[in-house]
Amino acid sequence: MTKTKVQDKTKIRIEKGKQDIQFAEVMDECHKEFELEPGAHFTYITFDCTMDRVTQNSIKAHLKQNAKLEIYNIVTSKASSSIMQDIYLDEEGAEVEVMNLLLLTQEASLDSKIEIFHLSKNTTSSLSNYAIAKDQASIALNNNATIKTACSQSIARQSTKGLTLSKLAKIKALPNLYIDEYDVIANHACSIGSINKEDLFYLMSRGMTQEEASKIIVMGYVQPILDHIHDQDLKHRIEKEFSLYLLGEK
Repeated sequence: MTKTKVQDKTKIRIEKGKQDIQFAEVMDECHKEFELEPGAHFTYITFDCTMDRVTQNSIKAHLKQNAKLEIYNIVTSKASSSIMQDIYLDEEGAEVEVMNLLLLTQEASLDSKIEIFHLSKNTTSSLSNYAIAKDQASIALNNNATIKTACSQSIARQSTKGLTLSKLAKIKALPNLYIDEYDVIANHACSIGSINKEDLFYLMSRGMTQEEASKIIVMGYVQPILDHIHDQDLKHRIEKEFSLYLLGEK
């Protein structure tokens, strides 16, 4: 397995049976096209922490037989940004997992549109959003999964957890499943709200201050994606960014 910083070229091909991990820092516009050959395994991590400029993260990916793609999108921003990603599961056994960790502050807005197309039988997709909006920020999550006719035994799962940290912050989720086949599993779940007062009270009853209790609850949204990142330096950087801009720590 290799790990590299993502190349400047738009199109990237992962050869048959190969494994690769790549990291891209989204500074303005990032447009990538991936082609995974049979049996390839590709992990792609994007990190948008520019904070002060408009960004766009665009991906188009095609997966062949038994190929696996993992995409982890991390955003901490006080400027507007967008995520537009189209994933095509072209052949049997193809699998994709997309996880988004999103933090928007001040008057920032983020539009995320992720389309996953099941074009062969026995394909699997998982899309998870962990979104946090603060101040007057807004986040729109448009998640679409399509399972075409004759794509039996396919699985499409979507989930969204959203946390608003002020009365003016907004998170809107639009999960859509378009199913043209009977023998499949397809589901979605969505939970959006403010910090649960009962959870807060429970932690404070254990001797924590309100600030400490809030930190534990909020950072719980960060942990699921950190569990999938094995680069310790990158993991520490993500934790630091969230603590600095969300919790006011250095």
